[in-house]
Amino acid sequence: SIHDARTAALISGTWLFYAVGYWLLRATEVLQPHADAIGAIDGAEWRCRLLSCINAAVLSVGSLLCFAEWPYAGAEGYISSGVRSHPVTFAALLGGYLHWDVCWMLWHMYDYKDGSALVHHLMFLGITHYVLWGWYFKLPFAWLSLAEVSTIPLNARWFLIASGRKAGVAYTAASLSFALSFLGTRVLGYGLGLFELWRSYPLWRPARVGLYVVIAAVHAGFALNLFWARKVIANLLKAARGIHEKREPVATAPSSAHAKAA
Repeated sequence: SIHDARTAALISGTWLFYAVGYWLLRATEVLQPHADAIGAIDGAEWRCRLLSCINAAVLSVGSLLCFAEWPYAGAEGYISSGVRSHPVTFAALLGGYLHWDVCWMLWHMYDYKDGSALVHHLMFLGITHYVLWGWYFKLPFAWLSLAEVSTIPLNARWFLIASGRKAGVAYTAASLSFALSFLGTRVLGYGLGLFELWRSYPLWRPARVGLYVVIAAVHAGFALNLFWARKVIANLLKAARGIHEKREPVATAPSSAHAKAA
């Protein structure tokens, strides 16, 4: 194994947790509509998204714990001296989840046609394995994992759409929460993280070539977020226009009597 025994066990155990969790959800239909109500394809995605909410919650908490470790001594935040801490643990948990989710996407590749999500997962799976191999990038992991906050309102929005509730306060709240959390963490927060990454260049400059490949992939991930952000902003503006139009008073047409008098 390229990882130490503890890290490898955590990755494998996490993959097994999500695999068993998916099987239990499929067998019990708990926390999901009946298959007849939404269909087999949406039912499979519903279960997958329930599990992704667990991963998002775990990584959101993990992100805060990683931020709490700041500042690191010397170059520890980029090239570790072998001190195990929160970023190593939560990166292993992320790696196990990504392995599971990639398996799910490949199994459902003819039904689940979001190629950009598969590219995203494969790219960050490679990043995760490399940084766990050398315990690199402890500091950037904090702001990278914080981006998972946006996954929870994204899934809540999808659940409402899939169950035919694409209207009302709940859908509007979920849509706005997703847009603001996505732009706040995956665009603004990610962008500030990249700024800090280059500001700290002297700390990771002696790294191996592999870490430079990881850094290039992290920039590619930001480009992918910007690609998604176009649609997020368009939907946010559309929602804002809809709210504004609802608040505007509707001009009443003149009565027939007044119209004749005019």
